[in-house]
Amino acid sequence: MVKRFPQWQRDDAAHTPRHAADSVRARRLRLSLLLALVLAVPLAGVSGRAAYAADLAPAGASIGGQSVAGMTREEVAAVVTARAADTTVSITVDGQTIESSLEQAGGRVDASALADVLVDGADIAQSTPSAVGDQGGQTPAVSVDAQAVTALAERIDAQVGTPAVNAAIQPTADGDAFEAVAGSDGRGVDLASLTAVVENATVTLTSQSVELALTGTAPAISDAAAEAAASDADALIASEVTLSGAGETLTADAATRASWVGTTVVGGTLKTTLLEESVAAWVDQAAASIELDPISAIDNVDADGNLLEPARPAQEGLEVTNREAVTDGIIAALDAHEPYSGELDTQALTADAEQRVVSSGTDRFAYAAEAGEKWIDINLTDSTITAYEGYQQVHGPVLMNHGGPGNETITGTYQVYLTYAKQDLGCSAGWSYCQRDVAWVTYWQGNYAIHSAPWAKHFGVGSDAGSHGCINLPEEEAHWYYDWADIGTTVVSHY
Repeated sequence: MVKRFPQWQRDDAAHTPRHAADSVRARRLRLSLLLALVLAVPLAGVSGRAAYAADLAPAGASIGGQSVAGMTREEVAAVVTARAADTTVSITVDGQTIESSLEQAGGRVDASALADVLVDGADIAQSTPSAVGDQGGQTPAVSVDAQAVTALAERIDAQVGTPAVNAAIQPTADGDAFEAVAGSDGRGVDLASLTAVVENATVTLTSQSVELALTGTAPAISDAAAEAAASDADALIASEVTLSGAGETLTADAATRASWVGTTVVGGTLKTTLLEESVAAWVDQAAASIELDPISAIDNVDADGNLLEPARPAQEGLEVTNREAVTDGIIAALDAHEPYSGELDTQALTADAEQRVVSSGTDRFAYAAEAGEKWIDINLTDSTITAYEGYQQVHGPVLMNHGGPGNETITGTYQVYLTYAKQDLGCSAGWSYCQRDVAWVTYWQGNYAIHSAPWAKHFGVGSDAGSHGCINLPEEEAHWYYDWADIGTTVVSHY
């Protein structure tokens, strides 16, 4: 929105508000008088009433030194448009010149409205100061965009001056509170003087070349304002935020809450606010920690589509459904300086079923078993473990987790050689982890074992690469394999 000569201009982080010497009323009066002087011309025998009746600009009417006498409103508007496009503002400071188009400098000219003023100009000299301002919502013929003038001033200051630095706030070293950062004074062009130059160029539609001096400029945000903002920010993040969902509890610590705070410049104050996108990102992260993609079932079938055996069981997915409501609730609670405790609502996602065509012969199995021979199939592609006697499935397939990148589960044919009902895993020099009292441990090669993993939230494709190389199972499944497998039972690990 274009505003004419405000005493101050709100700015964001890239703009600094400045205080002009003249009031809004005084600037409107000056603009009106300038326009009146430009347009007040002798009528050379043509009365204002006659000119109006003819709908032509009266004799002697001109703009920017170019005569528009006798022109229609459309012709006058075309001249005004051309003059505005050719008008420039050149400011010289300390020997350096910065040139800007009238539009970039903030001069706003409504060609049609100014054409009307010129064609009806017989009475402009007697008009009130508001004649060129807003009248009943009408667009003013000429005006100056104070924000654009401020931007030009900052462009000049950046090249030849020393921009003032606003005081600000930042998180403390621990990240769980805020502290003020002092600002500093600068040197720049006087905004009131620059505004007057742009006004003159806008009203006369003639290029202006002016030399201006640098003056001292204070930061828009004082150190005291930053101290107050830091205190406001601390109050904003003081309350706890906790979410629950799918049996999990998730808490945003103070440092996380501090990352949600943003600031805006309003006049001479620094306003703290919660950034909705930052809160929403944390809620998304919390939701993702409990969400689960569905795992489709896979059945092995022969070329005619006949079922041979199930290769992978289905598992429903889980989706959080109230992200936006939770985000809004957190913001509302913290704005009110109150704690927030909410629930992530979920819904199940149905898993699909697929068929995989395989050989109908025994060559489809990873191991050539003797009749009735016990063996365990670890399929790292499907993330399943299955118990066989001969070629008959006796348990499974069961979804499992295997080794992740850097800790890949080995492949090959091995035998069970050691079992423990309970054992500490890791927990000694050279190991990067320690899990105490892990139940139902069945070793089949070196440190590779099948065992329970009560710490795992999910099993199967999507969460499978979660171990240090062992085969992780729900406790009841690990117990089953511990009871069933004998020392010497064959274990085949493969993709």
